Amino acid sequence: MNRVALIGCGAVAESGHVPALLSHDAFTIAAVCDVREERARRLAQQAGGVPHFTDWRAILDGGRFDAAVLALPPEVSADIAIDCLRRGLSVLDEKPLAATLEQGRRVARAVTETGRVFQLGFVLRYGDWIDQLTRLARSCGSPLRTRVGVYDERLNSHDLAHFERIAGFLRTSSAITHEGSHVVDYVSRWSPAAWTSVRATARRTSTDLPGPNVWHAVVSQADRSTIEMDIGWLVPELPPSSIQIEGPLGSLQLDPTTGMGSVKVNGHFEPLKLRAIRPEWNRQYDAFAAAIARGTATEATIEDGLRALEITTACEASARTGTEVHREVEGGACQGVRK
Repeated sequence: MNRVALIGCGAVAESGHVPALLSHDAFTIAAVCDVREERARRLAQQAGGVPHFTDWRAILDGGRFDAAVLALPPEVSADIAIDCLRRGLSVLDEKPLAATLEQGRRVARAVTETGRVFQLGFVLRYGDWIDQLTRLARSCGSPLRTRVGVYDERLNSHDLAHFERIAGFLRTSSAITHEGSHVVDYVSRWSPAAWTSVRATARRTSTDLPGPNVWHAVVSQADRSTIEMDIGWLVPELPPSSIQIEGPLGSLQLDPTTGMGSVKVNGHFEPLKLRAIRPEWNRQYDAFAAAIARGTATEATIEDGLRALEITTACEASARTGTEVHREVEGGACQGVRK
């Protein structure tokens, strides 16, 4: 049984991590931590009355743990992840990997130096729909044009707590980094070629918002495939989310919220019914348990996290500067190229 220190007791921890940990026979929550004591106390009680802390150093100093689960904003998670790795803990770290590429690379160096298990919280990647969609997408040939529209976090003027939580992400990070990292992660299953350039635009639909909430990005890949992302947060009416894939041999379209769609390959058309996209918390912890037993992560790895972070921070840079951003061959660094 792996003793877990849960650091971060917000909505994601309360609705996803804690129920999954409590139901999994490979883990036990040994202590929890949050800068807001009332949240830490509430989740400590939910976990069976375990100790709670308000300082992450205190929780790590105050107990014996095998693993740490970090349900934290990306701008603060990197330093805590690095300290956990250096203390010999296996780490499950919520996506996105970090707020900046430099922070993400620091975490990657710590993973290499310590040799500890590190897994990203890409909880959408474990659904059966991904395997089915990957098989169908590959039957469409190559190169592929993948278009994904994700519209989430509907604006509700009566739910101020939700607005403040999402607006907080827009203050310190971006919708493309938070939501787009999921898209980059699962699309890489059927379109895995290295990215070569990014062009993105962003806008805010209200002056009440601290940052852009609607994004459009086009990612070019080395095999001439492209990934187009439309991300929308905090709009009053949410358009339908969608996944569309086109290749030289066929095409498919899917509503990920219902699993309904259609596929046409080599002139043959048929309806498509997959399981709707949803967070697979228990499967994520199955993968984490297997990684700990194995001694290394093979799913949602640090490389997966860096790839998503490279692309989404390139989107941020492109939108900010109005330039196309290219990936350098050496080192994966980004540089702006004027229109």
